[in-house]
Amino acid sequence: MFVVGSRLYDLPDRAAKLLRSPGTWAVLIGASVILPLLGSSGLWDPWETHYAEVARRMLADGDWLTPHWRGELFFSKPVLIFWMMAASFKLFGISALAARLPFALTGILGVYLAYRTVARVTDERRGLWAAIVMASSPFYFIIARQAITDIVFCVFIMGTLGCFFTATMSEKPLLRDVLGIYVFAALAALGKTPLGLAIPACVILAYLLLSGDWKALGKIKLHIGIPLFLLIAAPWYAAMQIKYGGRFFNEFFLHNNIERAFTGVHGERATFEYFIKQMGYGFFPWLALVPYAFGRAAGIISADRSLPVARQRLYLFLAAWFTVSFATFTLIVTKFHHYIFPALPPLAMLVGLAMADAKKKGLAIMGPLGALVLAMVANDIVASAAHLSNLCTYAYDRPLPEAVYPRWPLFAVAVVMGAALLSARFVKNRRPITAAVLLCALVSAGIISWQYQPALGHTLSQQDLFESYKIYSQPGDRLYQYQMNWRGEVFYSADKIIKLSSEAAVSNVLKKPGRVFIVSVADSFSAVDRAARETTGKHLHVLPGSNIRYTLSSNVIDAGVADENPLSANVFSEPPPISHPLRAEFAEGAAFLGYDVDPASPEVGDEFFLTLYWECLKPVTKSWQVFVHIDGHGFEFNRINGDHLPLHGLFTTDRWMKGDIIRDKIRMKVPIEFRPGRFTIYLGLFIGTPRMQVLPGFPQDGQNRVRAGLIDIR
Repeated sequence: MFVVGSRLYDLPDRAAKLLRSPGTWAVLIGASVILPLLGSSGLWDPWETHYAEVARRMLADGDWLTPHWRGELFFSKPVLIFWMMAASFKLFGISALAARLPFALTGILGVYLAYRTVARVTDERRGLWAAIVMASSPFYFIIARQAITDIVFCVFIMGTLGCFFTATMSEKPLLRDVLGIYVFAALAALGKTPLGLAIPACVILAYLLLSGDWKALGKIKLHIGIPLFLLIAAPWYAAMQIKYGGRFFNEFFLHNNIERAFTGVHGERATFEYFIKQMGYGFFPWLALVPYAFGRAAGIISADRSLPVARQRLYLFLAAWFTVSFATFTLIVTKFHHYIFPALPPLAMLVGLAMADAKKKGLAIMGPLGALVLAMVANDIVASAAHLSNLCTYAYDRPLPEAVYPRWPLFAVAVVMGAALLSARFVKNRRPITAAVLLCALVSAGIISWQYQPALGHTLSQQDLFESYKIYSQPGDRLYQYQMNWRGEVFYSADKIIKLSSEAAVSNVLKKPGRVFIVSVADSFSAVDRAARETTGKHLHVLPGSNIRYTLSSNVIDAGVADENPLSANVFSEPPPISHPLRAEFAEGAAFLGYDVDPASPEVGDEFFLTLYWECLKPVTKSWQVFVHIDGHGFEFNRINGDHLPLHGLFTTDRWMKGDIIRDKIRMKVPIEFRPGRFTIYLGLFIGTPRMQVLPGFPQDGQNRVRAGLIDIR
């Protein structure tokens, strides 16, 4: 114990009381999911690196008012996130961890706000359940671990609506709740857009219309709150408008807000089911409880008068919050997968309330439906890494690292959770069911947050390439990038990288003496390599740190450093030995030379490798895809299909050079329903529907499909 003034403090007792508080546990749960390994991989392209470079520039230039990107004004987003990152860079140095830390702490605040909103109206146990569901939802923790605007906007909207509801549910609202409405709203306006405040405004309006509680407006002190909001949010916008006039208004408000909402800017276009899918993936595996949570909420809102009014109103408020948020982002024309993210908090709180008050009868009725919903979403998640990976990325068709994807652990989570829900009809006590559900959700969160997301970052970031560059480069070496616009090349080079816009520019660089490093997108590397081969007669060397999305190449490689160039390993000047040689020439300058199969006779249900050999007889002007057909009984209705771009898209036909021999290895699988037998391998080249013509005199079926040979399937 010690004395300060006239007050006596007992630190151990106060610490113990703090640790016993469910609010503290909510914060600790959020921190345990969001913080571990936060900076273990680099910033993801394009959003994290884009915003981080604006913040780095702000720090370097000493201009904390006007955001800049490469010397140009940057009015895509307001200033708050850049202040957050720049301040963190100032304190901790420039790194992925420093960039993400302010956003992660904001995410932890959001977990606490979920707890506080529910606990203030119900009790601490229910509030803790809401926090747990929020923290362990992939949508939430994946975005909270990213240095992007969405977590800031979402959490501050949560603060606005949470403070509004708790204030209006009190006879004498706490001043901090009332002021919190406007402080959080102002921060949301500075975090992403002031126009986004239409969402909480519409949520509040819908709630007031449904509840009829118009007296609530008298409790939130609009005459104090609106000036407070303007005092915090307006100065930066006013400064930009005064300083840059119409340019700021047109670029920020018209282009990046109005046009994005009503005419479309970037992104995708889709109907209402688009975000149903994304919400399902982002709420795995808790979505299995959504039918039960919705059914319970509907019953309480419509008929249950046994609960206190405040608790009934909480369900109504959360339902209005979710519905308005979901409808708003569905109606907006521009769509990215994560745009629906602000609809997650009310859904998480509804499911948290359902878990806290789970009844055996309700689970017995709705559990099988939840298990069915879980099975449908789990089927997609197990089948493809894209659904979870693309919750917070751009360009959804780019390659992903399958080797690090935790497919089977997530499958096991879905199986156990589904079984737990199905068992509700037979288990007398609900507690084992809720414990199993909770354990599944926490295990899933740990797998994705601690293992998969950090591992994925080594593919979605350019950091590893630039770390290799720092290791291998010497004074006087030159650094270039080829036709890139992914932002990471600017951030990680501190805006010192030089752009090469054409193969001719690459050739000119390579003609000069000295060592050159070139960063490129992996599927554009073959163009860089072709320029090198035409200029020097040699392949470039691909250095460690390169991945399936990005390549770091050089004209010189140090002794003992492995060359990872996939082209030099698969493009030859003379044909290698081929197990099944066969020649077939095509009209556009390609020739097929034969194939290998490993194993020679695959079994039903097994995978096998088919290696095709091609020759370039003359330059091919277009990028043709390869098709492989192994037609079983029933022909195209029972077909093993192997459509692909040569060398997994790394060496498209329009990059082939005359005389190249290309080894193209693909993985195929015999479907379990395929009947054993001996079948013909057909193959060819196509773009869309048209196929490249097979020249007369070579083995084909009359449909421009080469009869390559036979395969025995056991």
